[in-house]
Amino acid sequence: MLKLFLQRIRFNLRNLFAKKIVVPTNFKSFEYTNPKYHHLLASYLLSNTDDDINYSKKIFGKETDDLVTSKDIFSENDFQSHNKFIPAYFNKGDVKVPYEASRLQFLQKLDLLSILNKEKNLHENVDVNKFPLIYWNSPMDVAIRNINLIFHRNFLENNDLDSKILGNNKDLIDTFISQHYQYITENLEDDGNVVGNHYLIELCSIILTLATYKFDGYEDETTYYLNELNKELNRQFYKDGTNFEGSSHYSAFVTEALIIFKLSLDEIEPDSSLIELIEKLVFSNRRLLNLLMVNGELSQIGDNDSGRLFYFYHDEDDPLKMDWLINLIDHFFNFENKNSIEVPNLKNDSIDLTSFSKVDHPLIKIFQNDFNLYTFPDFGIFIWRNNDGSEYFSVRCGQIGQNGVGGHAHYDQLSIECFTEGKWIARDPGTGTYTDDIKTRNEFRSMKFHWGPNADIKFPKESEFDCFKLNYMEDGKLLFLDKNNFLGSAVFNGNKIYRKIVIENGNILISDFSNDTNLYPYQSWGELNEGVKFKFSKGYKRIN
Repeated sequence: MLKLFLQRIRFNLRNLFAKKIVVPTNFKSFEYTNPKYHHLLASYLLSNTDDDINYSKKIFGKETDDLVTSKDIFSENDFQSHNKFIPAYFNKGDVKVPYEASRLQFLQKLDLLSILNKEKNLHENVDVNKFPLIYWNSPMDVAIRNINLIFHRNFLENNDLDSKILGNNKDLIDTFISQHYQYITENLEDDGNVVGNHYLIELCSIILTLATYKFDGYEDETTYYLNELNKELNRQFYKDGTNFEGSSHYSAFVTEALIIFKLSLDEIEPDSSLIELIEKLVFSNRRLLNLLMVNGELSQIGDNDSGRLFYFYHDEDDPLKMDWLINLIDHFFNFENKNSIEVPNLKNDSIDLTSFSKVDHPLIKIFQNDFNLYTFPDFGIFIWRNNDGSEYFSVRCGQIGQNGVGGHAHYDQLSIECFTEGKWIARDPGTGTYTDDIKTRNEFRSMKFHWGPNADIKFPKESEFDCFKLNYMEDGKLLFLDKNNFLGSAVFNGNKIYRKIVIENGNILISDFSNDTNLYPYQSWGELNEGVKFKFSKGYKRIN
């Protein structure tokens, strides 16, 4: 308790003396270039009839009267007086709600509907003079807003748009984008315990700006930020091409960034060696995401806070639907063997399990016909499914992400997901929320909420200062794998547990082994509760 007391004192003192938010007043003069990438993107958007544009005035699925707001509309906590770089208001309100509003992502849908001449009664008039300072608290969210401003500016070049910002005066918007660019470059999140998706998205916004505008010092800044991009792509992605955050939805988020990087580089430096690397990363992540989709919904391995760069087809009422992203990838990238089949036979050190306590869980009847095994050892997930995805099974086993920090990972090692005969047998619970409710945050990422081993393990209580790291779980270790067998181990708060999975005649038998803790068999899986163990969050803050 003394440690937590001192942490809270230190946190409050740091906030008391935190740097004040300063919005740049001196920035460069930008010259708009009418980039080619926009015409390629617009051509796809205007011809795409596969995905619906579902516009709604919602933030994280909740109706709102005003899309420019300083409030957490879930708690009614108002951040209007916020004027310093303060990262969170623990157990009081969720800063991510005004952050989400600040991105102006709704402009994507409104602009596309306007150009398609649909829903003429839908329009917004965004008054930038009403932006609260919390809109400038998170450099990553400013970077996403900048991306949306650039998309709006591109559409505006040849279209009379119904929704307006700065009266849709092109010169004023160019100046506003320059101000954003200045802010982002002055507040990069490029150091600290974990340099991750925040910095990557900031680079994405910067490089998209460089693909759209010319200005004094353009060449030097282009060279510098492309070098930074090269470093981050090699730092934030594993050898198998998957992302190091340990989250399926963050994998989707950074894949959207990779698409923007590709479009931008084709504009800036079409012979760049980075393009080939980006294509390899997109290929790997497309494969992972597609295999983790059931009925178009992306499984929620690790955190899902609903971040989007391409918001055109995102559905606030059905936020797990991500097949639009696969369609977008397939339009801009020509991949063959998209779901290449692997039948590995991996064996590490043998282990004699006969001396361990054992429990067997209920048999799962899943595969009616043939199935394939797909492996992502660096990400740490192994997937069995049939060709059309109507029969799906996965187990989590591997790195917890962020080089061991696990900021966006959950206590989900050895946990399973399973879908068959049109229903979920076992499903990941999702995320719930972040810093506004630490109890809920810890529940949704807990071992208890996942379909891993059912063990009698007591975990120390984790405080608000632990909500973006995993303190009591080690990386999972794969011990044996072939098409019909899996054996892996993980350590939970010092207790080592083995999980063995055998597939025989389309049935799955799961057994757990340990001498460190008491294990219990599940009496049933979640087939009577849509696969849910306790609670389910269909996207960020959408708790059932």
